[in-house]
Amino acid sequence: MEKDLINRKSPTRFFKKRTYTFKTFITDFTRMMRKRHTIMDTHRSQRLSRQFTEHIMLVCTSVYGCIYCEWGHTNFALNEGSTLDDIQALLALNFGQFPPDEVIALSFAQQYAETAGHPSKATLQYLVKEYGLRKSQDIINHCEMITMGNLLGNSVSALLSRLQRIPPEHGSLSFELFIFILGGFWIDRYIRQK
Repeated sequence: MEKDLINRKSPTRFFKKRTYTFKTFITDFTRMMRKRHTIMDTHRSQRLSRQFTEHIMLVCTSVYGCIYCEWGHTNFALNEGSTLDDIQALLALNFGQFPPDEVIALSFAQQYAETAGHPSKATLQYLVKEYGLRKSQDIINHCEMITMGNLLGNSVSALLSRLQRIPPEHGSLSFELFIFILGGFWIDRYIRQK
């Protein structure tokens, strides 16, 4: 009987995707607000094609595992001319079919996401050497923006997972509720209808 009570109180499965807490969200949001002029320049300049940008977004999304970002950026990539084979390869982190000059940015995006936004100095230097300072900053901006989207989406998924008695391994119930009330409910409902 005592063993059954212990098992009920300690879950055996956890939602393991990275999510936000109020503190981590405020840190990222503040950094993005400080960089807003650079981010606006990235969008206006179109130094990177929209298709290339979507490929970068899908690579980061593959690492973070946000179902909402995967759905959205898959559709955006298809609209920009990517094939389903391209998308499947990006989500599998298999870059062999992409042009060599694109593979460098895709590999960077993977490392960016896997290191929670802290790629190695050597990787940053290689990125700048290959793309120059402006395009490199554009790639980093896209990685930062999709990271925020993924972590917000994962925070919604974490709340839904909690409701199914699979709590997040790390997370903040109050932040998850906050994001869900702000818009996560509507996003989840819209995607599930599609």
